[in-house]
Amino acid sequence: MKFKEKLEENSDFRKKALAIFGALFFVTSLNYFFCCSYLTKFPHIAGSKRNNELAREIARRWEHYGFDKVELARYDILLSLPDPNNPSSVSIVDNEGRTRLQFPLKEKAVLPSEESPDVLPPFLTVTPNGTVMGDVVYANFGRDEDFEQLIKQGVSLKDHIVIIRQGRIFRGNKVHNAEIHGAIGVLIYNDPSEFAPDGTDNTFPKTWWLPKTGVQRGSASRAVSPGDISTYGYPSVRGIYRKPWKTKLRSRIPAHHISFQDALDIFSRLKGPRAPDSWQGGLNITYRVGPGFKDKETKIKMVVGSVMVKKPIYNVIGTITGTQDSDRYVLLGNHRDAWVYGASDPSSGTAIMMELSRGVGELLKSGWRPRRTIKFCSWDAEEQFIAGSTEWVEDNAAILRSRAVAYLNLDIGVGGNFTFNVDGSPLIEDVLVSTAREVLDPTSESEGASMYDVMMERDVTKNVNHKPVVQNLAFGSDYVAFYHFLGVTSGDFTYIFGGTHGIRRSYPVYHSIHDTYYWLKTFVDPNFKIHLAVGQYASRLLMKFVDSVFLPMNPTNYVPILKKQILHLKNNPAFKRHDIDLRALSNAVKYFQNNSILFEKARSKVRIQENRSIIRTLNNQISNLERAFINTVEKYDHFLFDNVIFGPMWDNIYSGHYFPRVHEAIQRASVKGDWENVKKEISVVLFAIRSAAKVLEPL
Repeated sequence: MKFKEKLEENSDFRKKALAIFGALFFVTSLNYFFCCSYLTKFPHIAGSKRNNELAREIARRWEHYGFDKVELARYDILLSLPDPNNPSSVSIVDNEGRTRLQFPLKEKAVLPSEESPDVLPPFLTVTPNGTVMGDVVYANFGRDEDFEQLIKQGVSLKDHIVIIRQGRIFRGNKVHNAEIHGAIGVLIYNDPSEFAPDGTDNTFPKTWWLPKTGVQRGSASRAVSPGDISTYGYPSVRGIYRKPWKTKLRSRIPAHHISFQDALDIFSRLKGPRAPDSWQGGLNITYRVGPGFKDKETKIKMVVGSVMVKKPIYNVIGTITGTQDSDRYVLLGNHRDAWVYGASDPSSGTAIMMELSRGVGELLKSGWRPRRTIKFCSWDAEEQFIAGSTEWVEDNAAILRSRAVAYLNLDIGVGGNFTFNVDGSPLIEDVLVSTAREVLDPTSESEGASMYDVMMERDVTKNVNHKPVVQNLAFGSDYVAFYHFLGVTSGDFTYIFGGTHGIRRSYPVYHSIHDTYYWLKTFVDPNFKIHLAVGQYASRLLMKFVDSVFLPMNPTNYVPILKKQILHLKNNPAFKRHDIDLRALSNAVKYFQNNSILFEKARSKVRIQENRSIIRTLNNQISNLERAFINTVEKYDHFLFDNVIFGPMWDNIYSGHYFPRVHEAIQRASVKGDWENVKKEISVVLFAIRSAAKVLEPL
């Protein structure tokens, strides 16, 4: 009997194959040592020579592994980069413009391995160039409530420079909030209360905490659509019209990131009322809100210099053609580009994906073929507002709408040694969680403890009434265009940072020069056993999607979520005042619930040996379910975000909520009184749920 037939018809053999795939090909961590050290040897920002070299090397390896097709997909996109002829700077000057204190222009390397001429200086993308000078105001995390607190205290933001600590919300939201309140510039820093809580001198390279000279790079764009900012909705290829971008897609005020050592020089001079207790950070000083310095003759001067440059980027797509369902794609991807060396973000994920692809290559040599087609994806320019994957999805949208089954995302494979984390669509919540039960957790002292056991023990946000919580996907990585633009079911997984100082989704040296192979190996995963475990998880998850007779998707998971969201809407007192009736929406959910149950019963009655066309039909139904949640009829302000069931919260795009269009309509109606628009948006959701129910209709 052929390998493929055994795998499909003999469950014991299938388990054995999974064990081989998950253990034999990951029996040593030497490949992780090599892969991580190789990937992180030099800085490799999107568009750089080194990042393109890595693309070609990944393509070479996939060809060597025996993949059926390997492509380098090129897109010419606008990249936001520091201007070498006009470097950004921050200084303290007197009223005559003379410099009293110049902050460093570059992030300080603390180890020789961090020295490289290719390290770009600290910068935030897509902010306007310019020079501003003014008094400083401290605005905590830069959230709406923080600015409201300043207003209550009588502190004006108008014509001032705002200093804000990193965290809680997306950088671009911080800058946008400051702009709304009249600020002329924004400085963002990493406060030691979260990034060096064991003391400002007890940091890297002695510990894993961010040193006082460390600086986090990142996007500060006010744009909320992923991809090349000049070609939204279309791939950035020759002949595609490019829209003007300068006026609408970036903030109107300059922004820059500084170290907490530089922030201390500002706070030590700041006058004004004492900041609230919750605003006090980890610097050994009393935080004040300003505005201005004790020395009235001094102010802050900001110079921001950046350029928008059109450069080629390259996604690497490796394809292994399936046997029975070759026109059904399971995609697994990780981005390749990094702000600097990028050991955790993204090279830990890249190393895992490459070892996983090597294991697939070994299976191919044994005669195995997947039931469905596998596409491994090495994305470029994710750090530039998720550009690489978005351009590819736009370029292949028509094909992916009809053929993509699921997208599995690896970004930061290992960002810490606290616990495993899984997020994704409710449709695949069961398989995301159950697979974590199958892999031993290398960080646990308890013999036989799985990644699931450790997650439930350590992460209180994942353990609610002894049930695991899987968060849906908002904004933040390469699943965005798949999930929110096309309705392709998606999942994301990573090993996260945390411990006695709290649970964090990012790690201390995130986006800094210190995210290096040395930091990762010394403080997080010395023997790469966590990489090994995440690789085993990824291998098992991938095998379930490509080789299970029935796709591991459960539509009934959506039912309690939808009912809960309707209950939240019913509790809004404004609905009764404005005669908003939710009975039709509730009936649509009942319709969806009924068809979900009927669908699951239909699947349970089908025997594997029966007509394969029946199995294919059922798989087509379930894989198309979330396509019904994509609405392109009613125009939406946030381009490519067409999922009406779940989407980002626009005051913090890293967080998300259900019925995003409805909630946005409610917010506008509470100000402008347009409750008819709320009714319309509820009908959009109703239509999507009814459409999804029809997708599951028994045939």
